[in-house]
Amino acid sequence: MESKRFRSAVSILVCLALVAIAGGRAHAEKIDGIVAVVDDTIIMVSDLEERMKELGAPADSKKVERQVLELMVEDIVVRKIYTSLGLPPVSEQEAQDLSEKSGMTVRDAGSYIRKAALMEMMVRSRVVVTENMIRNHYENQPQYRGRDSVRLNQILIRKDSAKAARALDELNAGKPFAEVAGRYSDVLSSGSADIGWVAVEDLSEELRASLKAAKPGDVVGPLSVSGYTAFYQLVERGVHGARPLEEVRNEITADLQKKYQLEAFNHWLKKMMSQYFIGIYI
Repeated sequence: MESKRFRSAVSILVCLALVAIAGGRAHAEKIDGIVAVVDDTIIMVSDLEERMKELGAPADSKKVERQVLELMVEDIVVRKIYTSLGLPPVSEQEAQDLSEKSGMTVRDAGSYIRKAALMEMMVRSRVVVTENMIRNHYENQPQYRGRDSVRLNQILIRKDSAKAARALDELNAGKPFAEVAGRYSDVLSSGSADIGWVAVEDLSEELRASLKAAKPGDVVGPLSVSGYTAFYQLVERGVHGARPLEEVRNEITADLQKKYQLEAFNHWLKKMMSQYFIGIYI
């Protein structure tokens, strides 16, 4: 009953404030009105504007304005829950240290520390990652299976058509690619023409098309690549970058724990927020 009376009183006060603001618009160009209420905590227009400026948010986007306001409301609820559980206050130094390491604002760092503590207390021990979850994730993520790739040798000649023509003549004459690269290439990777494995999908469209029918040992070019005349030799094809499950098990386990802990925490926080009077007026 007391809670209902409190919420009713807050609603009446907010309504009165909004009416007063609306009536005062004729007398002032800008009124610092109420945009949200969380129980006994009020967020004013000036608070929202300051927060948006702090985050570098565009001032002319109503959608972003609403998102920032919802974050502010959530931060207030998190602070109230954190305090109600008797957890130690976040020190200014702790927030400052995290801010310097992460690049977030001191305010955001403090909020992050409180959320992390609540997650640790409320949901971390309740999330269990099973073997089936790990295997399903592994089997459904293409990055673990590797990608169709080619291993290439490369010659790059910068803005010298005569030099490029001589290199082409030697390649056509059957001279070893590595020897021609040593004499003519302006760019060598670690002193070698071998640039290693490259995923086919990461190649330029022109090079991908040129290599489509090539066999190991074939040379393609000349091609124009970022101001260079380029020649390539296909060394071999294959699936490259595959990683066995045992190599990535810990990585997958950590990723899944973070994912499901965050989902569980957001669900818990949403339930907790329903216990507070929250009014958003934009």
